[in-house]
Amino acid sequence: MTKTSINQSDLEQPFIPKREWHLDPDLCFLNHGSFGACPLEVLAYQSQLRQKLENSPVRFNLNMLPELLERAKENLAPVLGCSSQDFCLVSNASEGVMTILSSIDWQAGDEVVVSQDSYPACRHMLTHLAQKYSFTVKIAHCPFTGLASEWSELVIDAFTQQCSPKTRLLLIDHITSPTALVYPVKKLVELAKKYGAFSLVDGAHAPGQLALDLEELQADFYVGNTHKWLMTPKSCAVLYVNPTLQSQIFPLVLSHGYLAEAKIRFQSMFAWTGTRDYSAALCIPATLSWLGQHGGLSVLRHRNNTLCNQARRIITDALWQDSKQGFPHKSAPALPPLESIAHMAAIPLPEKLAQFPLSQITQPSQANSASSNRIHPLQQALWAQNYEVPIIETAHGTLMRISAQAYNHLGEYRALGRTLQLLQNAD
Repeated sequence: MTKTSINQSDLEQPFIPKREWHLDPDLCFLNHGSFGACPLEVLAYQSQLRQKLENSPVRFNLNMLPELLERAKENLAPVLGCSSQDFCLVSNASEGVMTILSSIDWQAGDEVVVSQDSYPACRHMLTHLAQKYSFTVKIAHCPFTGLASEWSELVIDAFTQQCSPKTRLLLIDHITSPTALVYPVKKLVELAKKYGAFSLVDGAHAPGQLALDLEELQADFYVGNTHKWLMTPKSCAVLYVNPTLQSQIFPLVLSHGYLAEAKIRFQSMFAWTGTRDYSAALCIPATLSWLGQHGGLSVLRHRNNTLCNQARRIITDALWQDSKQGFPHKSAPALPPLESIAHMAAIPLPEKLAQFPLSQITQPSQANSASSNRIHPLQQALWAQNYEVPIIETAHGTLMRISAQAYNHLGEYRALGRTLQLLQNAD
């Protein structure tokens, strides 16, 4: 059934049944933001594509693949708000960011401005390249909370304070990963232009979660994953390059497209970077069709935004409730304005949960050495009770980041709230 409107009852049950994903039915999965989740129907289509590839590898790669990739891009272009010739497809947003950073002709003394809440991997890229090319990374200390009428200006002021005639690039998060905040990207892009700097927007979480118009935005570069909120298979992401700069951008792996004539060189270089599995990108049309069968992106966005807003209040009240008075404690923290969140929300944790002892976990999990990520003890404790929700250490304190997707409903957040209260009150 196609859904065309949202009411409160839509929030009390999954908007799309959870059985349409591979998700464990016993798992309360409130972390779509980390890696996404792809519908079964789309995964089945991906398997068909892989079968066609293996049936005739040469014919598929040399004859079928170019047309299928172009069809995928043409389907995606209206979602991004730009021409299919102004973006290419890469494996993930981090690859897109590194592609741009590696293509810039850095000079000693250049400066890059980035928020303290930017994605850690992107900061690692900047640190590595800054050491190599002797440029400076400057940190914009952006606010987590603030009045709706002031918050965006405070973010812009934080970036402005770090800009100078030496500024070469602003790396701008569209939605911050650790704090789940929607930054005022249009004004930040304009700020970059004012200083004659490049603007690179890291929109890893944006496609599917926000309505995009990249032509109107006029950023120099924009990256965004499709395997998160657009729910394509992993790994697929967009790399948009302003037409005036496409001749200056090169993929991390150079292949046959390097020799293409100038007018098609940008597309040719990124269309083929060697033998790899392109099936995730080829699933874009099938994924968008599946979304259309369930009301389309605009309906889903409205529903998820509404769900996230209410879920944030449920969790905040549970975390900061005065046990004697039965209502939020006077020390409850301020939250970011509703206008700054979409399908994710980050909520400050009380001290007892922020410093949850590892000793209370029966079988502590250790992060894989390849990831270097520390798994917070509270997150491990919640895993043990079949909740998937990230706990993140930030400059603003320890935060719990919830996500709202079509398979989620309000009852899951209420249950999480009760569980958090039990953990908080445990001796």
